[in-house]
Amino acid sequence: MIVAGLEPGQKIPQHPEGLAMYHFLEGTGWVNVEGERFAVGPGATVITPAGAKRGIEADTRLAFWAARVP
Repeated sequence: MIVAGLEPGQKIPQHPEGLAMYHFLEGTGWVNVEGERFAVGPGATVITPAGAKRGIEADTRLAFWAARVP
């Protein structure tokens, strides 16, 4: 598990990865999973299936926990 953050306007480009969980601690933004866009903010949790393309975009300063299952 890691704690990560993005500044407003920063992005993590879409990329395929293993099963993962993201829990958002502060800020607002978007998670893109296989072409679907989900709004996220404090308390939101997103679980992405193995092999799914996902990316994150920050509207404001965004802090989150990320955990991957190998």
